[in-house]
Amino acid sequence: MSSFSMPTVPSLKSSLSSLNKGNYPYVTARVRGKKKNLLTVDTYPKLMKMGPSQIARLLGEAAYHKEMTELASKYSGNELVERALNLNLARTYREILEFSKGDLRRILEAYLDWWNVYNIKVILRGLHHYIPKAEIKDYLVPAASLRKDFLESLVDMETVDDVVTALGKHGYRTPPDEDVKQICEVNCGLRPVEDYYDRSYYAKLLESAKGRSKPARIYRTLVQRTIDTVNAANLMEMLQDGVDPTHFREYMVPGGEKLSVDRLCELSAMKPEDALKAVKEALGSELGGVDASSANMVAIQLDSYLMQLSGKLSTIYPLSILPVIDFIIRKEKETTFLRIIVKGKEHALPEEKIRGLLAI
Repeated sequence: MSSFSMPTVPSLKSSLSSLNKGNYPYVTARVRGKKKNLLTVDTYPKLMKMGPSQIARLLGEAAYHKEMTELASKYSGNELVERALNLNLARTYREILEFSKGDLRRILEAYLDWWNVYNIKVILRGLHHYIPKAEIKDYLVPAASLRKDFLESLVDMETVDDVVTALGKHGYRTPPDEDVKQICEVNCGLRPVEDYYDRSYYAKLLESAKGRSKPARIYRTLVQRTIDTVNAANLMEMLQDGVDPTHFREYMVPGGEKLSVDRLCELSAMKPEDALKAVKEALGSELGGVDASSANMVAIQLDSYLMQLSGKLSTIYPLSILPVIDFIIRKEKETTFLRIIVKGKEHALPEEKIRGLLAI
């Protein structure tokens, strides 16, 4: 008689529950393969010595070949590179999302929702300022759950109200009516609606990072540190711009690990160099030795800090969400670096200046 027996109801439920958590081994293996195609750090100094046409040729021979070829009939030069970078990024993220399942997909949708917010803001600003619809569509990066055809249908609408309503009917979150009503007010414009989408993104991200397992707790740390870096960058920018400290709280995102909103408001009363010192102490980082004279450079170093952290955390649990998020961060960083180099060449920036903007 065979020793095989049907699983009991509790073990069957447990088995189904485990399956629903996601296809982590498959997705992490696919992501490892994609990570091998990322440009190495020593490639960027070589690119900085090339002209725009040489850079375009190199990218066309590498991971961006498909997009460069596809768009070559419509664009040329730096614009071709820019469009190819965006299209490749969107396709890469969408592909990862499409082959993810269960809770893994849910978490990735929450993380990549940043690109939904980005696209929504592009559309709202475009319509609000009467930018030609074709031009608005050119700036879309459909890298998340809202698909390209749906985003383009939003661009074809006539008013911001129409877009917000359509998003709600599509199942996407909707800002309060009072925020939408302020769009026509001279001193508010789109800010209340954009702030709503930004804040709701981080709230959703924090919600997706709940869980008692050690990988879940480590991922939550990464999410909270992400919020810390966003708040720190906003803090330094507002200090540099001389914003009234009484308004700082409304720009800060709750949920950071090392920098609470209350602490950030305390730092808003300091001189920029003292505030940056406190940020460095809180995050346990030198941030590349950057000083407070440039909020942009601080933001660049904060991004690098976050990438280093994600890399370190991803090695702890290789069959979890962490390596996937680490790849997403690195892919976006590669796109940003390439865009900086191409734009720098276009504006004849010195190589040393470009290198500084890359923070490598």
